[in-house]
Amino acid sequence: MLVFVVILAAAAVSVHGFWERELSHLTGPAQWIWVTDEFENLHPQAGLFVATLHLDGPPPSALLKVCGDREYVVYVNGTPAVCGWSRPGYRLDLFDVAHLLKQGDNVIAAEVRSPTPAGALLLALDVEGVGRNVLVSGPAFAARARFSLGAHDPLDAPVPVRWGGPPRFPWSYPKPLSHPRTLDEVVVEDAVRAEPSGIRRLPDGGWEVAFPKPVFGYLWLEFEGDGLAFVATPDGDGPFDLRWMRGQAHFAVRLKGQHRWLEPEPRKFSRVYVFGMQRPVAAEVWPLNEDASLTAPGVVPGSFGRVPRTRWTTQTHLE
Repeated sequence: MLVFVVILAAAAVSVHGFWERELSHLTGPAQWIWVTDEFENLHPQAGLFVATLHLDGPPPSALLKVCGDREYVVYVNGTPAVCGWSRPGYRLDLFDVAHLLKQGDNVIAAEVRSPTPAGALLLALDVEGVGRNVLVSGPAFAARARFSLGAHDPLDAPVPVRWGGPPRFPWSYPKPLSHPRTLDEVVVEDAVRAEPSGIRRLPDGGWEVAFPKPVFGYLWLEFEGDGLAFVATPDGDGPFDLRWMRGQAHFAVRLKGQHRWLEPEPRKFSRVYVFGMQRPVAAEVWPLNEDASLTAPGVVPGSFGRVPRTRWTTQTHLE
């Protein structure tokens, strides 16, 4: 029996070491980073991590590797480049962002959101002609308490929490998932905007946002100010039961000063319901060709099509 246990333990160590080497090959010295390690008081939490990378010239290719718990948006030089979410399971999303990089200083900003204080970011960037993992999550990034996509901010601070390199519970080894195009590449049509008359106050509180036509793509909401909001994004044209909508709404987690918020999963939108203290003042959908919907940013392919993102709550347990 003892021999069997020893053999089993040795096998586990061997497998662990193999996968650690495999992921290290992808992300190098990148660490899981976050903004807090105090989890007693359940509340939504967001983090913004910003770093600058100097390049002598535009690269032929640049592989961005990112995993964010629970969802993320990465901006490259101010452009929303990629987005994703982490349930079910964890994935290391892979994107070529070379066309967004330039000669000189390049600003990489990763916005990460969670319905609870628990969350993390893992990020690494390969640049052809420069090297592998030339920029990785860790000390190279600054934590920013308010939303700003510039190279520097007076309130920039060192990353508060570094969990260390993979593996790390609960994220384990994110499975690589390649996406052939970034947000700016998959969105090729003009945004479909809700008219001011399409945003109406609901009798029992909240707002309904109606678009002039159903459109499949990425939802952007603009809020009047800071504060917690909940968003329900039903499929179809309705009519919808408002009580059910309230129960289905999930946190629209934002940083201080962040008025524009991206829903990272592309869907078909005709109406959106917003609850909370902050009024939506504008809304638009960036159209996505449904032919590209299985490979676009924010899409998780499954055996029978796209895997839908489940509703967030503060009771969602770590996996």
